[in-house]
Amino acid sequence: METQVNQQNNGQGFGIAALVLGILAAVISFIPCVGVVALLIGIVAIVFGAVSLAKASMYSAPKGLGIAGVSLGSLALLVAIFWILFIVKLGDHSEIEDKFRNFMEWTEDFNDNVDSSVEEVQSLDDLEKALDELEGAVDDVHQVLNDSTKEVHQEVKEALQEAKKEIEHAKEKREKQQ
Repeated sequence: METQVNQQNNGQGFGIAALVLGILAAVISFIPCVGVVALLIGIVAIVFGAVSLAKASMYSAPKGLGIAGVSLGSLALLVAIFWILFIVKLGDHSEIEDKFRNFMEWTEDFNDNVDSSVEEVQSLDDLEKALDELEGAVDDVHQVLNDSTKEVHQEVKEALQEAKKEIEHAKEKREKQQ
């Protein structure tokens, strides 16, 4: 009778350990910044669950605890990996913000320079060429920025198009006057 009880409990100790560690890892994994700790606990829960399933299969014992441990450990592992990727992406986002901030400062400097030097420009052709070069630079910057800056890019492009139209209008007006 003792051998029958031992056969039914084969793998159950690992199953219980896997379940407890899986629950612990799943709870910890949902906590921002601390959830990375769940990686280790989740891996241990998966290993214990796999051992439990192997022993339970060998002796035809119940597999529920092992399956639950593997499932919760895997969930915790996925959530912890998500947090890691999120934090890494957040770091990349600050780099993009710096580039965007630099672009905006460059744009403000450019606008200040254009405002102060419009009177010095000797011909409207030079100004049109400078605007074409600026439009090319805006296209280059757009390649670097992510989707969140598309709206700003479109507004700048529209402003450049409007400035080009004004220059063409001024050229036509100048030609009519001559």
